Amino acid sequence: MPAKDTRRYIIMSNEGFLSDSLRANELAPSANTINVMARAAAVAPAPKMQVLDSLHENGPKLVEMSTEAELSLRLSKPGLKIVPEVFYHRQWERFKIHERPTTAARRAVPKPARKMKVAKAAAAPSSVTVTVTDASGGAPIKGAQIVAFTDFAARQGASGTTDANGRATLLGLSSNRKLERVYVYAPAGFWGFYSENITASNVSQIKLTKIDVRAASLLLNQLYGSLPENAGAGVTVGVIDSGVDGKHPDLTNVSGGLNCVSDEVRGNPAAAQNWGPAKKEGEHGTHVAGIVGGRGTANGFRGVAPGVTLRSYRVFPDRGGGASNFDIAKAIDTAIADKCDIINMSLGGGPKDDLTRAAIIRALNSGTIVVVAAGNDDRHPVSFPAAFTECTAVSAMGRVGSFPKTAIGTSSVATPKGSPLTKDFVADFSNFGPEIDVTGAGVEIVSTLPGTGHGSMSGTSMACPAVAGFAAFLLAADPALKQKVGADRSRALKDALYASCKPEGFGRDFEGFGLPLP
Repeated sequence: MPAKDTRRYIIMSNEGFLSDSLRANELAPSANTINVMARAAAVAPAPKMQVLDSLHENGPKLVEMSTEAELSLRLSKPGLKIVPEVFYHRQWERFKIHERPTTAARRAVPKPARKMKVAKAAAAPSSVTVTVTDASGGAPIKGAQIVAFTDFAARQGASGTTDANGRATLLGLSSNRKLERVYVYAPAGFWGFYSENITASNVSQIKLTKIDVRAASLLLNQLYGSLPENAGAGVTVGVIDSGVDGKHPDLTNVSGGLNCVSDEVRGNPAAAQNWGPAKKEGEHGTHVAGIVGGRGTANGFRGVAPGVTLRSYRVFPDRGGGASNFDIAKAIDTAIADKCDIINMSLGGGPKDDLTRAAIIRALNSGTIVVVAAGNDDRHPVSFPAAFTECTAVSAMGRVGSFPKTAIGTSSVATPKGSPLTKDFVADFSNFGPEIDVTGAGVEIVSTLPGTGHGSMSGTSMACPAVAGFAAFLLAADPALKQKVGADRSRALKDALYASCKPEGFGRDFEGFGLPLP
């Protein structure tokens, strides 16, 4: 029977992350397809597979094979564990219009008419022009992304990006059309904008407010501005994300990293050094890194622990899309080898995955804790990998007054509110559940962006590095803790982190032990 339904899998051992059972010749990486040993081989030719990549000679393998071959390998090698390749995603809060094919595209192509008829001219589509300017001087703002929802639940509406004149055209809208929600995602240097239940004509002119990265009102400054400028000194934090811009003037503490995207590095070893921002949606990792340890202590942006050393492990590909569990395992494995004390993973949303969990357990046994975003699924259960008990799972909280009233964060204000700090709240997008260990600052968090700029983002992606940065501060400040090794160290660091938490009054499943504070 011919092979079909070719898929990608990870071959592991039932014994753990590393095992001699993975040293077999037929599991060595090769550019050629190879036969899979199968019990059925005596009756019919054995199915084939290709080993694409390997984490150590005796470590997990990324392979491509048919479903037939997967079943055959399962029979012939019962000591191996075969898991599917799965993908995880950035945990930032950013909305898009759902793309739907037109009616014409969905229909079958009609047969040509017997007689030619002159087609009527199509009516010009309605549209609304929105102009976005700087509130302080009126200059047009280029690159602002406008998303206007006529039906938010179905994610239907119109979107556009402003040109050099600060104008964007939203097709399919009339000036009197009611809009349920309008989001403006601002370029570097400005706060975004949010409004709801208005007509399109009411948003024809939008003014954006400039961000002051040194403002005392910013949530990170309120919570962690009292920490010393060398907070986290001697501690290394690995950022497993979309890549970090180590040339940003506030990120001079990035010491290097690795491009862990197997599809980019295979056949091109030099690409392994491309650990900077991915070409598509690459700003996420730089923003996360700045929250952990932005070092602009004089005039620039300061993160929670400016004294840390940062390492960038890119797992999100240049083409966009999710991060493979194999690439994430490679990043964790590399971070351990590079002696990272803390790993930050602002990603999630994939299924329960044995490979990622095995890599996380290996990190803990090496003395490295893994801090993971709980997910942005609008109060759904905690997503994986944060839901693994071995992780430190982080929900997102915010504080009214730490961002402008017209900023997008206004849309995230929800119950439960803090007690007695009633201005504090759990973001409406944040996942929750018994797996939550702590909550972190995750609404309208200002940080670094690729290049030289700064901007605000929201998500458990932002709350996660705030907690990782504070854990770095705790580790650096405790010489006895730094002397511990292996699982004793990771367990002691977790205990210290949880002991530093102050309950916000949100409830156990929303905040775990609470908000880490000095």
